[in-house]
Amino acid sequence: MFIAMMFLMQFLGLTDIDPNKAKDAQAMQTELLAKVAALTSGQKTLLMMFPYIAFFALHGFLLSRYGQTLGKRIMGIAIVTMDNRVPAFFPMIAQRYFTQWLAGMVPVIGILLRLVDILAIFRPDRRCIHDHLAKTKVIDLRIPVVYSPDTPVAPSNSLIV
Repeated sequence: MFIAMMFLMQFLGLTDIDPNKAKDAQAMQTELLAKVAALTSGQKTLLMMFPYIAFFALHGFLLSRYGQTLGKRIMGIAIVTMDNRVPAFFPMIAQRYFTQWLAGMVPVIGILLRLVDILAIFRPDRRCIHDHLAKTKVIDLRIPVVYSPDTPVAPSNSLIV
């Protein structure tokens, strides 16, 4: 997403910084803010919405089909409901991601809210607050699973698609 964001910023002319100002962080920040202020309202909206657009472009299919982002896919883990099913896409986005995006936007305490959410993973159930809100968990798909024909629900490390 960072790479995609850099391409957008270059397209909008936000990466053209005067080399003389590059040594002074405050001068660089002032120049960048002036460039952002000079953008049209449509360009500002695109700049604001682009991280979310990029998130869905990069992760949307995998999340809807497998309960995975690219990173989770690489690591061999997946988001599942408490009964080990791939979560419904829109409720998962609303409860698991949107709540975190909103919490991060709260001035001053937003970063603390996000930190508390992340640190919750060290509790015994190994679920973050966003997992509890969405009624999901993350499982390791690389752990071998032994199925029993009389088991009504798959074991906790299997994924039902």
